[in-house]
Amino acid sequence: MTSSRGLGLRSQILLIFLGAAIIPLGVVGLWLTRSAMRSGEDLLRTQLNASADRFAAAASSRWEYRKADIGLIAGNDATMRAVASPMLSQTDQHYLEALAADVSSTILRFDLRDLEGRARWSSTSQAATSLGSDRNPALSTASSRAAGPVLDLETPITDRSGRKLGVALTEIALSALVAPDSERSLVPGARVGLRNSTTGALFISLDPRFVFPNTDHFALGEEAWLAVNRRMARPPIEFVIAAPLTPYVAPFRRAATIGMIALFVVAVLAMLFATVLASRAMRPLEQLASASDAVTDGNLDRRVDLRGPAEVRRVGAAFNLMTANLRATLDALSRRNAMAAVGEFATSLSHDVRNALTSIRVDLDRLSLRHLDDPVAKTLVDRLLNSTSRLDVAVTGALRVARRGRTQYEDVDLRVPIRAAADVVRGAVAALPADFELRLPPDPIPVRGDEASLQQLFSNLFFNAVQAMSSGGTMRLVAESRGDDALVTITDTGVGISAANLAKLETPFFSTKVSGTGLGLPIARQVVAAHGGSLTIESHEGRGTTVRIRLPLGTNRSPHLNASRPETTAVG
Repeated sequence: MTSSRGLGLRSQILLIFLGAAIIPLGVVGLWLTRSAMRSGEDLLRTQLNASADRFAAAASSRWEYRKADIGLIAGNDATMRAVASPMLSQTDQHYLEALAADVSSTILRFDLRDLEGRARWSSTSQAATSLGSDRNPALSTASSRAAGPVLDLETPITDRSGRKLGVALTEIALSALVAPDSERSLVPGARVGLRNSTTGALFISLDPRFVFPNTDHFALGEEAWLAVNRRMARPPIEFVIAAPLTPYVAPFRRAATIGMIALFVVAVLAMLFATVLASRAMRPLEQLASASDAVTDGNLDRRVDLRGPAEVRRVGAAFNLMTANLRATLDALSRRNAMAAVGEFATSLSHDVRNALTSIRVDLDRLSLRHLDDPVAKTLVDRLLNSTSRLDVAVTGALRVARRGRTQYEDVDLRVPIRAAADVVRGAVAALPADFELRLPPDPIPVRGDEASLQQLFSNLFFNAVQAMSSGGTMRLVAESRGDDALVTITDTGVGISAANLAKLETPFFSTKVSGTGLGLPIARQVVAAHGGSLTIESHEGRGTTVRIRLPLGTNRSPHLNASRPETTAVG
């Protein structure tokens, strides 16, 4: 037995499983972890965007009201006269004061200025008393800034024809644009940063450490934050909404961790399961390898159990079939060697035996020609002649075995060797006594072969039938043409052959008769095979035997052969 280097099949299966299952599971686990982080971040970004949309919508809605207030301030006739005339009437003064009082909750202050930038009227009492002076009061006074962050806006003042007369400077409270309860609509834990989108002035700081981030990812301390930024044209504000990532990522990270643990457990269990399956699958293969080693050592009786997967069972069945065929081949070679030994033996003895038989037959023939008064003596002479004929047939058959492969085939009428063989056994049939019928067609049965070999074939089969009918009976031969074949059927009503002995008939020298040579049937099969035909035997113990021979017809077959009436001849 030779051992192969390298990995065994079990190790290769486990490596394949590792590469095809375990490694992909690890990649999937890593992807799940990163996907969990992205999922948490995407969820937070979605919620921040929704909060920013609501925040911007609320600011835009409030801006529409403030825009109407500013339009009222800059577009009324009193304002136009205030920036265009050097003196302001008492009526216009009262109107502007009433207007300032009406919008004071959202517009903390507004100043009216002419085209040269001189203050013409202010909503505060200080500005009102300084009407007509060149003083430029600051819009962001301490009193107005105390109300919280404010947004400074400049609105042109035009007359009915669109001619610019001056500007209205307004201070709008940021709370008038951003609802005090706007944080309720934000993501939990989120913060808002606000600044003027035009000037960059900061209204609300997101965090003292990170006043107004311009990136969507930043860190506050050791915590990661995510932010969304929006810029609005009207009102001119820019805001950022940010929230910490940890509360959103943590649940996904826990789920990913649990998934990784589950994948690891599944991978370990799958590896164990694969190991067990590989071991079970390899067990029949190991048995097959052991059986192969046994066959190599010459033990052809070794078989493997058909267990395991379907493919392994198929290999085991093929191995068992192979060993069975190998045994049959070796048995056939053994029989051939035996036949070769018979040939050598027959070659060395055939001449001497046949010479002696010829002398005995000549003497017996001369004795049979004499007039014998004793009927017993005549019977003995006939019996001796029959025995001599049988012995001559056996010697001739052995000689033909020795000369196999050197026969010259020619066109033969199959009826001729059949009749010749019947003449040879006529005396043996008459001595039983038994009935012998030949049913031959009137037209020739052309085959391509050796007439002497065919005579030997039918002689052996006839003698076998005669020996099986020691107590008498009937032997019948029927010959016919069917299609492209000549069919010959020989039946007898003898003792038959047991099933055990029927399987051994092809073995040379096997015989159930004490005086048998065991060569009759092997010679018959060899002759039939040499003529390209087949021979089958059916037998029932105690009921008789049937031998069927098929031989291919020759080229000179009569076209009317199948329509001819069979010829029946009784012998003995």
